[in-house]
Amino acid sequence: MTKLVIAGRIHPDGMALLEAEPGLEIELFQDPGAHLPMESLSAADALLIRYGVITPAMAEKMPKLRIVSRHGVGVDNLPTTALGARGVPVTIVGPVNAVSVAEHVLAMMMALTKKVIASDTAVRENNWSYRSEVALSELYQKTLLILGFGRIGREVAVRAAAFGMKVEVYDPFVDAATINAAGYAAVVDWKTALPNVDVLSLHLPMTLETEGMIGAQELDAMKPTALLINAARGGLVDEDALFDALSGRMRQGGAGFDCFASEPPPKDLALFDLPNTVLSPHCAALSAESTRAMGVVAAQNILAGLKGELDPALIVNTASLKEAGHGV
Repeated sequence: MTKLVIAGRIHPDGMALLEAEPGLEIELFQDPGAHLPMESLSAADALLIRYGVITPAMAEKMPKLRIVSRHGVGVDNLPTTALGARGVPVTIVGPVNAVSVAEHVLAMMMALTKKVIASDTAVRENNWSYRSEVALSELYQKTLLILGFGRIGREVAVRAAAFGMKVEVYDPFVDAATINAAGYAAVVDWKTALPNVDVLSLHLPMTLETEGMIGAQELDAMKPTALLINAARGGLVDEDALFDALSGRMRQGGAGFDCFASEPPPKDLALFDLPNTVLSPHCAALSAESTRAMGVVAAQNILAGLKGELDPALIVNTASLKEAGHGV
């Protein structure tokens, strides 16, 4: 029997694919906060991970492992390089959640500019005079700077342009000609662009280079009315510096966050006390359509990995696999 460990519940259609596979023994841990016992992991030939973290030390104790399938696109919870050196491919689900996240980003922009939460509260509290007090704003003709022009960043750009926003893009791995050809303005130095930006939207992975990239200095460079949207990784932003900015110089601005430095965030997180924030529990990618697609693709990657038939475009540790002499 081939053993598969699943960390986190996946869509029934994805489970059906796995359960129909002959000779596959499945051990499912449904609770997002559940401890993954080492005795189960050490016996696993395959790992499908939606929640939790696998450290390098844990991976070393998984000698049978042949494939790791990430239910999503972020892999900062996995030792991808170390796994690649052992010949273990790590896969993601590709662009299936890009539309869901992009729509969530635009929803946060709209909620902040149109004061949706405060307006809803005012009506429920019979405060009709709020309409004479509130100052709403428009996205039209505002400048949006997108950091990261990957699958999600591109979908955000399309939707922002449809709202009539002026879209600027920074991505060191995409040449300026490609960005300009798509109809957007390529930015060479994103920090020097900050003073003219109305909305800054983050779409970068969490790495040593990007951790804490938005701090006090960057926030001080932005307009007092600027918005910061983060539907990527929580560690990209210094949350203490953000609180100081939004409660002080940028109190006319705001922030929309779908992810936090610690998840779930502490109950006393200072950002909770600010009226100019819109927050969600890292659910931007979890539309019904996206959740099904992620479950199915994650399951397909497990089956393909066990058969040696993976789609190379979905393997994230190709470089380390090749460096160690393993074919892809």
